[in-house]
Amino acid sequence: MISEEVRANITRAGVSAPIASNIMFQMDKIGPLEAATYQGADPHFTYKVFTTLLPMNNPQLVLFRDHMVDQVVVDAISGDPRTFLIVSDPEMHTMDGHWQWTATRYRGK
Repeated sequence: MISEEVRANITRAGVSAPIASNIMFQMDKIGPLEAATYQGADPHFTYKVFTTLLPMNNPQLVLFRDHMVDQVVVDAISGDPRTFLIVSDPEMHTMDGHWQWTATRYRGK
């Protein structure tokens, strides 16, 4: 499994300010069998995302269909920051203080 660390903002359609800013995420690529469960998601651009840097007081802080916008890496095709769409229901795990979800990277948007 290939893993990458990404610094990103979380944004939501219709909300002007980011939900969270400059958060570090660990992103692990998923395999093709698991990607198939996300209705055609491309396994080369689908990731399991983990972070311990979001608050644990609001289980609705991050939602399905929110976006992660990379603050460092620019998409080579579009010239815009890489953007990831959250395609699962984000889970907050208070016992060990982490959040996790699945996201797919837009390509050439």
